[in-house]
Amino acid sequence: MMAIIWSPGVNENFPHDETLHYLLILCSKVALNTFVLSFWRHSILKSLLGLCSVSMYVADVLLVSAVTGAWLFKEHLPTTTSMCFILAHGSAVYALLPLPILIAGALDYTSYPHLDVSSSSWRRSVCYCTVVVLLWAFACCYTYNYTDTQPMEIYKDNARLLVCRVHGSTVVFQFSMQISISVGLILLFYFKTTIGWIRKANKLKNTAFALEKDQLLPYNQVGEGGNSETQESSPPLFVSLTLGFALNWIPYLLMCLVCAFLGFVVPAYASVNLLWMACANSLLVGIAFWFRSARTGPLRKFPDDTCLWNIYWHLGKGTTPTVDAKLTMRAYKMVHKPAVPFQEI
Repeated sequence: MMAIIWSPGVNENFPHDETLHYLLILCSKVALNTFVLSFWRHSILKSLLGLCSVSMYVADVLLVSAVTGAWLFKEHLPTTTSMCFILAHGSAVYALLPLPILIAGALDYTSYPHLDVSSSSWRRSVCYCTVVVLLWAFACCYTYNYTDTQPMEIYKDNARLLVCRVHGSTVVFQFSMQISISVGLILLFYFKTTIGWIRKANKLKNTAFALEKDQLLPYNQVGEGGNSETQESSPPLFVSLTLGFALNWIPYLLMCLVCAFLGFVVPAYASVNLLWMACANSLLVGIAFWFRSARTGPLRKFPDDTCLWNIYWHLGKGTTPTVDAKLTMRAYKMVHKPAVPFQEI
C-alpha cells in the first residue's frame, strides 16, 4: 500500500505536507496502547509476549519522536525523504515481528511452570530480554537491507501525489480472521445453551469476588479444590475457556471482521499492535491452560489480566468454590506451613 507524503494544494507550488497528519495518527496509537498497558500492568513483565509488548510501546514512542523531529525541522531536512524512510522502515518492522513473536510466545508458554507468574525467576527474565533484543535486531537488520525507502510520484485524478511504499501485517490480519471464525463456529454450535452458561459464569464471578480476600493455594495441593457445589449441564472445558476468551475479545474480533469485509486495510505502523498482542496472549494462555488443566487447576495466577480463566475452569468442571473450600485451604496452610515449628514434649 501507499502512504501519501504530500498532496497538491490550491496552488501547485505550495503542496500540502501530510507529516502533521501522520503525527496525530501515531499519537492516537500511543494513547490507545497506553490504555492497553493499563489493564495488562500486573503480569505484563512475567511473560515473553508481555515484554515484547513493552518493547513495541517503546518503539511507538520512538517512532512518534522521529516523526515529530521530521515535522519540526522540515525546513532544514528533506521532509519527503525523511518521512518515507521513517514510515517504510516502521511499517516493515511492525509487519515482520508478529510471526516470530507469536512463535516465541507459544514456546514460552510450553515451558512455563504451571502458568503461574509468581513462580517466574530472574533467569527467565534475562532469557526474555535476550530474546526480545534478538528479535528486534533481526527485524531491523532485515528491513534495513530490503526496504525501499525512496518516495515516488503517482498521478490520481489528474493530480500529482508523492507517496511512499508501506506494509501491512498479513500475520495479524490472518490471525484475527482465523480466530474470529473458529470462536464463532464453536459458540454457534452451542448457541442454545450459551446464555445459560454466561449466567452461571456471572454467578461464579460474584462468588469468587467474595472469596478472593485470602490468597489461595495451588489447586493440585488440595485435591479437588475442597467442597464444591455441582452444577448441571456444564459445558466441555474447551468450550468454557472459549466462552471466557470470546466474552472479553469479541469487540476486537468483530472490529477485525468488519474491517476485512469493508476492505479497510491499516498499515502496520498505525495498527494498535498491543491490542493484538494482548489478544494473542490471552489465546495462548487459554490453550496452555486447557492442555494443563488436570494438574494446574483453577487457583493459579496466570500471565493474563484480561480473561478470568479460573471462573471458566469452574464452569467447565461444574463446580464452584465455597466457604468450606476456603477454610480447607486455610487449614492446609496452617498444618503444612506453620509459622513456628511444633516440638514434641
